[in-house]
Amino acid sequence: MLSTSSLIISFQVLITLVTMTFLLGVTKALRGKRGALSASLNLNDILVLMLVSCLWIICLTGLHPVWSGVLSFCIGLYGCLIWLDALLFIQYRIEINRQTLAWCFTGAKGLKKGLPHLFSGLKKLPSATLVVPLWLLLIVVNANGWMQAWVTSALPHTVLSIGFSIFALGLTLCLLALIIRTRVQPEHAFFSAPTLLLNIFADDTFDVSPDVAIASAHEHFIQPLTERPTPSSQFGALTGANIILITVESLGAYVTPYAQNAARSRIAERLKNNSWLSEKHFCLCPNTTVSTNQMYTGGYSNNPYNKDDSLFPGTEPKHIELLKSNGYKTLFLDSADIQLYDYHKLLKRIGFDKVWGTTDMPANGLQGDYRLLNMVEEVANTVGSSPFYLHIINDQSHMPYEVVDKQRFNRHGFADNKSVYLNAIEEVDYIIDTFLERLGEQVDLSNTAIVFTGDHGESFGEYGYSFHSNSVINAQVQVPFMLHHPKLSAKTIEHSCHFDLFPTFFDLLGIDCPYPTLGKSLAFDNRDFAYFFHSATLKGNSPANFGFMLDGDMIWMDRLFNQVNHIHNGQQRQKVSTDQKRYSKTLLHMMLKSRGVLA
Repeated sequence: MLSTSSLIISFQVLITLVTMTFLLGVTKALRGKRGALSASLNLNDILVLMLVSCLWIICLTGLHPVWSGVLSFCIGLYGCLIWLDALLFIQYRIEINRQTLAWCFTGAKGLKKGLPHLFSGLKKLPSATLVVPLWLLLIVVNANGWMQAWVTSALPHTVLSIGFSIFALGLTLCLLALIIRTRVQPEHAFFSAPTLLLNIFADDTFDVSPDVAIASAHEHFIQPLTERPTPSSQFGALTGANIILITVESLGAYVTPYAQNAARSRIAERLKNNSWLSEKHFCLCPNTTVSTNQMYTGGYSNNPYNKDDSLFPGTEPKHIELLKSNGYKTLFLDSADIQLYDYHKLLKRIGFDKVWGTTDMPANGLQGDYRLLNMVEEVANTVGSSPFYLHIINDQSHMPYEVVDKQRFNRHGFADNKSVYLNAIEEVDYIIDTFLERLGEQVDLSNTAIVFTGDHGESFGEYGYSFHSNSVINAQVQVPFMLHHPKLSAKTIEHSCHFDLFPTFFDLLGIDCPYPTLGKSLAFDNRDFAYFFHSATLKGNSPANFGFMLDGDMIWMDRLFNQVNHIHNGQQRQKVSTDQKRYSKTLLHMMLKSRGVLA
């Protein structure tokens, strides 16, 4: 029979483990709101919690009070950091680890950006506000021996025995799960997802063995091809034309003709004649800021501000300056808050003549993106008589998805996030279409190329992901693309990406581009169906999610789930052998490094 002291310690461990598991579960649910990590506890989480609970309680029963206090302080601080890690992950896709802590304390890259918005993540899960006080209460109760005193005085031997039995059963189940993982190697996130509890101490460096031979089919694509755009047979076909680029926020391939039973688009109807339509158009990073940066620089980067201490400095934007040097007035109109995430700094660096954000738009009784309609006259006056380039982006279709006129835009109902999103898309589409009509009443748009696309896509549970920025699955990286001008003949394009936008613009406008860039004019049909994608979410020295698509099939790695997958035709996930995983990791590592998004 076990001694009373052993039963007391086991019961304390059980209570501590249950409390810690609950608090971590709430924290993971908060972190999971970003969709990049499972919101459920995984095996590694439980093993770490069990080990810490056992060691902590045993140490508290035998350590000197001073050392007990030091140990409890360290555990308390660590728990608070895990909670803060969840908030940072939601708002800024930043993990607390050795790297980010070093940046913070050395001042090279502090976590100052957007601090007023940091705790807005608690609006997504208000119960998470209780994590820190409950965690600290648990620390104080255990550290002062109150838990042991209560257990000793209040609980009979039978209850302690039951507690020990539950603890032993939990330990047995964990050992069984370990055996299953070792022998079967299941892909389920419960078994494969790494614990976030060790992030602060773990080495997050993504590295591979250099002795893997790369197949000849992939060698050509390891180094991205950067070259000066060459003129096509369409060079100068739209000389002097205005360009209006519409990148609807979070607009994935959820409109006709890309999907059935999806959002109806008045703009797509407006552009269906005399248009170039891409069947598969991709953003290469599903994040507004990074996507915008890549459009205007023609190069890879995961840091749009080009700071000297950035892990991924990228290249300088030259496209807008080239337009301006050819007499174009360049304008950027965004109904979102461009102060968030320092977006205004990016827009300034790109070099637009005029930028309007949400604070520049009068309401005049209008809400949400409807305020864009109040900007028609100001845009018309700013344009003047010179050819112009106007980039329009909105806000309502960004999560959490806002529908202002619910009586009119309710075709999909409001039962879930996707339904609200589709309604928001239809409302935004109506607003921007109305904006174009009213602008056309004040400005001659007869010689204007109108481009309709999305900055990135949006996912709704595919492969376990939600929203955007955190994965490179089709739902997040495929967007519509239509380019319309009365002088263009209808053309269907098999595939394209955001890097192709400005080479196409320059080609059609008859502007010689004097510098190398990624992408190619869509007037050319002989373009490789090969694209490298990466998420804005980071993991150590690399993006957390990245993949390479060749002829529609993708090699894809998620470092947060610690998984490598092969995706056939954008949908079907194929099982990958150990050797294939090793090869895929090596290939993707080389591609990350050659594109400057691996530190």
